[in-house]
Amino acid sequence: MQELGFILWAVTVMAALNVMMIAVTLGVKAARGLRRRRIKARIERLEAALDYSLLSGEVHPALRHLGNRDLDLLAIMMVEYLSLLRGAERDRLVRLAKETGLVRAYFDELRSPGRWRKARAAENLGYFGGPEAVAPLASLLAHRDETLRAVAARALARIGTLETAEALAQTLNDPSELTRLRMAENLERIGPLAVGSLSETLEHGNPPARVLAARVLGNLRAFEIRPALREALLVESFPDLRAQAAFALGKIANPDDIPALLEASADVAWPVRAQVANALGAIGDVSTIPILQKLTVDREWWVRLNASRALANMGPAGEKALARLLEGEDRYTRDRTAATLEERGITRRAVGELDAPGEKGEGARAMIRAMVRAGAVSYLERLVRTLPDEGARDALRRTMREARES
Repeated sequence: MQELGFILWAVTVMAALNVMMIAVTLGVKAARGLRRRRIKARIERLEAALDYSLLSGEVHPALRHLGNRDLDLLAIMMVEYLSLLRGAERDRLVRLAKETGLVRAYFDELRSPGRWRKARAAENLGYFGGPEAVAPLASLLAHRDETLRAVAARALARIGTLETAEALAQTLNDPSELTRLRMAENLERIGPLAVGSLSETLEHGNPPARVLAARVLGNLRAFEIRPALREALLVESFPDLRAQAAFALGKIANPDDIPALLEASADVAWPVRAQVANALGAIGDVSTIPILQKLTVDREWWVRLNASRALANMGPAGEKALARLLEGEDRYTRDRTAATLEERGITRRAVGELDAPGEKGEGARAMIRAMVRAGAVSYLERLVRTLPDEGARDALRRTMREARES
């Protein structure tokens, strides 16, 4: 009887616990549903007031004296609206953010001890703060928290003035590599307005800052900065800067910079020679083909790779130059050249032109024969098996046979 009583007691307790768990679960769900409905109602109320304010140009009474939660909801809505609005309507929305106290609240939060509140305030001031937010946001670029520095940099880039560019350019001297990279990214977002500050950094910054400045200037295609980049090519003590300056000149792609790049092609540092090859390929002037051919036999693999790819960028003249390299004595150069021809689709195109009349067909046959003599036949043999055009397969077999018999 005692065992039966204990079992009944245990069952009763388990049933009671299950009932309690069900009640708690239902209560939590009900609370969540009520919270969602309240948030939805607040959003609908704020949205209606925001639409009224944008249409009328007057601040709706419901947008005055909002609590922190409603201010946060309003900020989310305004950021969404900013992605859709342009011109006068966008300016009106920014003014509305100030008139509702939203901007003032975020300026206050910048002084908060909590880093996430600071970060949220900085993020939103990038949308609504305007020029008056530049100084307080710039002060956060020296904060000990790297995430907060990144948020402040992004906010400054959204404001996008000369002052924000100057503040971000100064942080390219930061000891943290991650911070420097983030600042460079945001300077690039600012665009042409950042060129002046970047030029100053290129000339007077510390070594890592100068490299990043050269990179961003190249990405911005800053035509007017080319003389400074050519000067950077001559900084003997800093090969990384010389390499980045060469790459930037290639991005800008002005033929007038070719003489400086040709001189740099003999640089003692292989990264510089590698970037010179990239730059010459980007400019695409066929007069540089002899130098690129010379770089394809460089002792460093990256230089050979970049030079081969640069030649492939130069159309028929570059392709002919690559075909001639297949006849060279250096096995590594031959292999690299064959790989470049294959990966750029030049080999496959040449196979389709083997029976073409005139110079086109002669050039295609010369290239395939050179590949066979160089021993680069794996890809050609795969094409013999897989090409859908039977005529092209026959032409390829014939050309390969002729090359082996000659």
